[in-house]
Amino acid sequence: MTTSTEEHMNSLLKISNLEVSLGTKYKPVKIIRGFDLYLEKGEIVGVLGESGSGKTVSSRMIAGLFEKDESFMDSGEILFKGKKLSTLGEKEMNLIRGREIAYVFQDPAMSLNPYKKVGKQLRDFLETHGIEHDETLLINTLNEVGINRPETVLEMFPFQLSGGQNQRIMICQAILGKPDLLIADEPTSSIDAMLRKRILDLLKVINNRYGMAIILITHDFDVAKYICDKLAIMYGGLLVEFGPMDRILGNPMHPYTDELIKCASSLDSGDRKLYSLDGSPLVPSDFKDECPFYERCKYRQDSCLDGIPGMMEIPGGGTRCPVWAKGRRSDV
Repeated sequence: MTTSTEEHMNSLLKISNLEVSLGTKYKPVKIIRGFDLYLEKGEIVGVLGESGSGKTVSSRMIAGLFEKDESFMDSGEILFKGKKLSTLGEKEMNLIRGREIAYVFQDPAMSLNPYKKVGKQLRDFLETHGIEHDETLLINTLNEVGINRPETVLEMFPFQLSGGQNQRIMICQAILGKPDLLIADEPTSSIDAMLRKRILDLLKVINNRYGMAIILITHDFDVAKYICDKLAIMYGGLLVEFGPMDRILGNPMHPYTDELIKCASSLDSGDRKLYSLDGSPLVPSDFKDECPFYERCKYRQDSCLDGIPGMMEIPGGGTRCPVWAKGRRSDV
């Protein structure tokens, strides 16, 4: 994304021109083909798109959650508090991961050890990161994330708790170190719909109380609308639009964003006939050197086949569709 270097010089997180392949060095598969993100202290940014768009891979690259021999940063850089994360060794990343950058996974049942009591797992986390603690810290933090009877829960195993309770345990662990950045990967997708708002409200409280920046990975536009300040829309391994939530909702600058908004609005309105986006999302084997949304786009032109469009700067963000933006720029 072409943007002023000075404008984002002091950003908490700055990702530029990120391209990532997964697999082995003999047979790598390109997953991320172009991703930019700027996150300031205390902001909540939603990374939104259909399954397979590259949301989780990009977020896991930030936290360094891939093994060195299974992920390859083909180009670009990730700067966190001025540090170039790709140049850090595993020992240095371990000091940052969990303490300065925390990650909440989509399925808490897969993230918590079923053979260890909750208290043991939380204490192990604190000791690993050299955080001084006592039982009061654990009890207070569990209370903070809405866990009733925390003294009892500390002595329980994850399988004795509900999905919503386990998700709160994961959030509790994430905020124990008071990180600067919390990455929440689909935090509401594996829990009951009635609990989703509570988890999102909890993330809002954490954001307000600690000034903690949050990256929310989601495929649900309503979830993003409820909590986010800005949105990064991904499709086909590419960032296709980025900008403030209000501007994107009122005047989307990419046809894919517009289609997502129409789908979400149709669900909210209760229409008998729901609006749907025709076609299927791209998978890496379908990637071509053209606009990724070409096959599903109602506004496609022959020029859309002339390579992958670059990010075009617009006020407060960018878009990867010059055709769509050209007719709407006056409305920004």
